[in-house]
Amino acid sequence: MPVSPRTALLTLYAAPNIAVGIGLALTQPSRAGDLWTIYEWCRAWLLHGQQLYAGPYATTDYPPNAVVLFAPLALLPKQWLVPVWAAVTLSITPLLACVVIRSVRPRIQLADALLPMLLFFCWGGVRTLLEFSRLCMMLAFLAVFKADSRPVSSGVSLGLALAKPHIAGPIMLWALFTRRARVVAVAVAVVAAGVAAYCVRAQVTPTAVMNDYGRILLSLYSGADGLIGRTSLRPWWIALAGQESLGDILWGIGAGLLLIVPCGIAMRGSDVSDVRAAAPALFCLWSLLTIYHIGNNLILMFPAFAFLLLVDDAATLWWRVSLASAIQLAMMLDVPVHLASSVRDRGPVFLVVRDLDRLVVLVTFISVTILWRRLERARVTPTILA
Repeated sequence: MPVSPRTALLTLYAAPNIAVGIGLALTQPSRAGDLWTIYEWCRAWLLHGQQLYAGPYATTDYPPNAVVLFAPLALLPKQWLVPVWAAVTLSITPLLACVVIRSVRPRIQLADALLPMLLFFCWGGVRTLLEFSRLCMMLAFLAVFKADSRPVSSGVSLGLALAKPHIAGPIMLWALFTRRARVVAVAVAVVAAGVAAYCVRAQVTPTAVMNDYGRILLSLYSGADGLIGRTSLRPWWIALAGQESLGDILWGIGAGLLLIVPCGIAMRGSDVSDVRAAAPALFCLWSLLTIYHIGNNLILMFPAFAFLLLVDDAATLWWRVSLASAIQLAMMLDVPVHLASSVRDRGPVFLVVRDLDRLVVLVTFISVTILWRRLERARVTPTILA
């Protein structure tokens, strides 16, 4: 089969993009800081039975089930940790793209899936290989893909993915509001088993662990010193209110109101695959708009991106392609990181550059909602977009 110029061009960009990620992972030790932190947490728990959440200076912001899931890393020799995990994340990347695309179009052919996959490989977040978000997101969307045919294995996959709740939590919400009780029950059981295993090894009660874990999360992500992510709307609410406490109240109210949209869409359901795919995409966008996320977690944009590219609605083709192009540029160029410092003294320009990711996620949330409404009314029969 001949390779189209478009495919060749994207391959020429995607391959060096991934190669740069490999080089950065292997040559810049600072990029492995979070990986080494998880490694030390796992060693402390697995080898020494240490309690990771107790004490006023504890900063373990991963849940206990995550420590259990990633504990095998503690058995690796230190010199192998970075190359092994970089290789694991690299191998997961095409799997993640595949399961997300298949969750939108279950019967899509490889030739039709190639375009969104290659576009995804060009994203800046794909260059970050020493992290755990990609694994958890792949497991979460594997749960979406298998939810109807294999609910038990879907629940196991989702339960493992909840090692990163802000990545897999949106899919747990999707399972809840689409009334997939077996998936939810199995996922909860997997998480509970992980927490129990942590407690047995650390000789601590689940209540004490969860209380300490909640205290750590509150100290890190709320209040005046709380971390603010790349896409959360919290800074806008604080600026609107003029003070931190009132801003956080508005932030909570706004998050609740936004959540109504994907919950309502999930509860309504649909027999049309690309209409049904809007709900997981919107839950992921809601997480980005509400919860603390760093730059590499912008991979949560990919379900909405695939939805925009693969949905069959000729009347909105120009609009969908235009928005997908804007998302692609934003994900490739990483504008807030690369340009914010150079326009810091330019007033409105700086504000737009600094908040560009927030704007892109919010516009995408609104657009996917409008598109879902249009498809729901028309009940479009899905066909592959040429």
